Amino acid sequence: MITGFYLIVFLLSLFMLGRVLFVNKKVDSMILTAVILLMMNCLGRYMLATAECLSMALTANKIIYLGACFLPLMTVIILARLCEIKLNKVVVCLLTAGSSVVMCGALSIGKSEIYYKHAELIHGDGYNYLVKTYGPLHTLYLVMSVIYMVIMAGFVVYAIRKRRDIPTRTVITISGIGLVVFGIYLIERLVGSNISFLSIGYLIGVAFVIKFFERINMYDMSANISNSIERMNNYGYLAFDDKYRYVNANSFIKELFPEIETWVVDEEVPVSDTYFYKVVVQYLKEWKGDENVNRIINIGESYYKVGIKYLTRGKKNVGYLLEFVDCTMEKRYYDTVEEYGETMERDVTEKTRELREQQKKIKELFLQTVTALSEAVDAKDRYTSGHSKRVAMYSRMIAERLGKSIEEQEEIYRAGLLHDVGKIRIPVEIINKAGKLTDEEFDIIRIHPITGYHILRGISGDNYIAIAAKYHHERYDGKGYPNGLEGEEIPEVARILGVADTYDAMTSNRSYRDALPQEVARNEIEKGRGTQFDPVIADIMLQMIEEDTEYRMRQIDSMRRRILTVDDEVMNRTIIKHIMKDEPRYEIVSADGGAEALKRLEEQSFDLILLDYMMPEMDGLETLKRIREKYSTPVVLMTSDRTLGTSNEFAKYGCDDYITKPFLPLMIKEVIHNMTERTEMEDSNIYNA
Repeated sequence: MITGFYLIVFLLSLFMLGRVLFVNKKVDSMILTAVILLMMNCLGRYMLATAECLSMALTANKIIYLGACFLPLMTVIILARLCEIKLNKVVVCLLTAGSSVVMCGALSIGKSEIYYKHAELIHGDGYNYLVKTYGPLHTLYLVMSVIYMVIMAGFVVYAIRKRRDIPTRTVITISGIGLVVFGIYLIERLVGSNISFLSIGYLIGVAFVIKFFERINMYDMSANISNSIERMNNYGYLAFDDKYRYVNANSFIKELFPEIETWVVDEEVPVSDTYFYKVVVQYLKEWKGDENVNRIINIGESYYKVGIKYLTRGKKNVGYLLEFVDCTMEKRYYDTVEEYGETMERDVTEKTRELREQQKKIKELFLQTVTALSEAVDAKDRYTSGHSKRVAMYSRMIAERLGKSIEEQEEIYRAGLLHDVGKIRIPVEIINKAGKLTDEEFDIIRIHPITGYHILRGISGDNYIAIAAKYHHERYDGKGYPNGLEGEEIPEVARILGVADTYDAMTSNRSYRDALPQEVARNEIEKGRGTQFDPVIADIMLQMIEEDTEYRMRQIDSMRRRILTVDDEVMNRTIIKHIMKDEPRYEIVSADGGAEALKRLEEQSFDLILLDYMMPEMDGLETLKRIREKYSTPVVLMTSDRTLGTSNEFAKYGCDDYITKPFLPLMIKEVIHNMTERTEMEDSNIYNA
């Protein structure tokens, strides 16, 4: 474990070295040296922990000292740069000499007793370490460490005093880490610890230095001055002292304003009515010190951007530097932009409108996909057709009364559509079982929230829909499933779905019973208030029930579905009636041709039309065209043509689907069921409430 710890620290140091070499565009020599020394220190500690003999351990120990001796020196140099302090060469030489002497002493280990009198390799539990007796020269290491700590403490004091002029927080942090490292060393020395955490301290300190690498460069004033001089060679500049007396100008600006040639150095610019005096000199005298504010001046057909900066000596402002940058192309560009601004604004408005339309279409497509998935689940149970849509609608109505935003209501609606998606996992014979479920079958039913959760995970960024599916069967009293959550530990969306789901279960047909009367459903909701249901949400559901005086909030499938079969062949009409004879909800009405079909449509309404293609007098296509002139009833084509051309032709005139003859009985049933149930869902006015 300890060996692994040293290995991880060493790998982290390698990562830092890679970052300095390959991430930063400019490699600072001091930072690079510090990271290399850190890596050597960490490598030595790992080598010592894995050393198999004393000679290997002593070599590793010498590598450790390479970092331990010179890392403090590098830290002091970096701190001096941050504090903008130029270290005395004598001081640097003395510190370097002291560290070098200590390093030489460390290199003598095993050959002389001047640094270690004795060293023994101990094989510990999974790692190795040295037990040593220190020699006289080792005292110098302690003295040097104390000197470095005093210097770092001095940097802290200096940083506090100069907090407005230097990066105080950076200096204090790096110095503080150095002091902590020294403290760790003293503690390890006093307690005689065989495990060293000094590398961690070094690691943190160097990482912090790397993090502020760019900040350190920012305080390098010589680089900034060099950049300024380079810019002056490429731009026009004009200098004044703090009394607005002329100092100097380059040839660029003298050619631009010849009157400058008449000015006298060290004398104030004479007042005049010239454009240059009014626009430039007067601007300088009115300047408030904001270097981010520039003035645009016009000379002939050219434009120049005039910026002002302070000239400083030390920290004192001793004059002003005016910089002139040719911005003619930039000005013309902005003039062009302004000229065509209205056109661009119209274009942006149009693109924004198109983007919103695309977003709307994407949102609609997502909702359609979710709806299709919910219908796929509901299709397993013909008795509860439309269950997911009704639960989604009731949940959205509850959310609205809870004061949720439109976006939240729509999210809850989508969660309602998919709350039972886990039933895909449940065998259809269990879902449609007419009698009482066995304990084993009920256990299978109880897994559908878990299945739904894992299907829906990731469908939204926060797993909102998946969480709703997982917990919609939890009870407020903690007796629900799958996790037995209690009270407001149950996510709010699941508490909303729980009430809506239970209500629709009572007001829908089941394989073992018909929909319950509204009063029975109301009583059950009231009975479960505070036990099965969140009392606040239950109260809202009760209020909705009270307002639903016509009992519209239920499965509307008590009415029969009327199907019109249009076919000139008696046998085909008879076959369809025979196929649907065991489906009491469906009434099959026959017509022997297109003319009779149109007559029957005038007499009564139908939920679906099954239309034959090949018929005498008026064929199927002509009949479809005539139907679509007055009616929107769904139409399914029946044809022997097995090519797509016919079906595509019919689709142009509003045909919804087609069946190829000879057809399977199950195919007829499936098409009739899906077409009529979808029509009911779209036409039911409860979903438009």
